[in-house]
Amino acid sequence: MLKNIGHVWCEIKAAGSIKAKLVILLFRLSTIYQSSNALLKIISVPFVVLNKVINEWLFCVEIPHRTQIGFGLKIYHPHCIVVNSDVIIGANCILRQGVTIGSVINREGHVTKSPVLGNQVELGANAILLGDITVGDNVKVGAGTVVTKSLAAGKVVVGYGTRELN
Repeated sequence: MLKNIGHVWCEIKAAGSIKAKLVILLFRLSTIYQSSNALLKIISVPFVVLNKVINEWLFCVEIPHRTQIGFGLKIYHPHCIVVNSDVIIGANCILRQGVTIGSVINREGHVTKSPVLGNQVELGANAILLGDITVGDNVKVGAGTVVTKSLAAGKVVVGYGTRELN
């Protein structure tokens, strides 16, 4: 637990704006609700509510407390960001405004799995990652890019259809 507090403190210090610091802090505090310890679960209920009210309703940043995100998250211009609760995001990733990461409903009406992002993934403004895909470590996704297929580590992709630059 103390180790995690140190990671969160470093993460908050590295966040750029006060708004980004608050978004990350409230998200991290709300994740305590996932604890199996009943006392921690009870204590964390206000943070789940604050994450909902401040982050979602005020800042339009929807990152549910159940979402698994590695430490070192950076959010630039935290506004209009939507992340499905089943998404897994690795350590030291960057999200920018307008990012959407989630599942899709296929033609049969079934909901797909959500994306899994590796470490040090950087998502440009308004990037969209959808469906049962894996994004490798050190991938950069350009602004406005729609990703519906898995990406190998180290790739740089831009535009609709994910044109690779490297």
